[in-house]
Amino acid sequence: MKVCQNQKMDKAEKKRQKTLHKQMKAKHHEQKLQKHSRKMLRSTEPVSFPYQIFLHRLELRKSEKDFSYLRLSRSKIMLTAQLIDKNIGNCNKLCTVDDLKVLSREVQFKKRLIKQVDRLEQFRELGLNELVLDGKRTAL
Repeated sequence: MKVCQNQKMDKAEKKRQKTLHKQMKAKHHEQKLQKHSRKMLRSTEPVSFPYQIFLHRLELRKSEKDFSYLRLSRSKIMLTAQLIDKNIGNCNKLCTVDDLKVLSREVQFKKRLIKQVDRLEQFRELGLNELVLDGKRTAL
């Protein structure tokens, strides 16, 4: 009788380990895809600033129907990064203190957005696809 119970436990344990292995394998594959997509985004040629603004406006229009904080935040990050690059290019030795303060605020804003996107991606990895903000359900 004990032998039968041990065999059942062994089978159950093997089944549990097999499902855990499958889950880990799927998660690893998903992480690989995310890394690949991030590399592809970095390797693409930079888009012109006016076109980037156009894309952001499209995202804002989409947000009325299909709102996504992640999409909107990524769009803001790209715009802010281009503004920072443009301001650094225009900044020379004659920059005023106010210009440097503006540049500093832009960099801080970009860092906050990046942290926010990372946090939202972590929520999505945990399986949380919706947030409740101001009493309204919104998609990540």
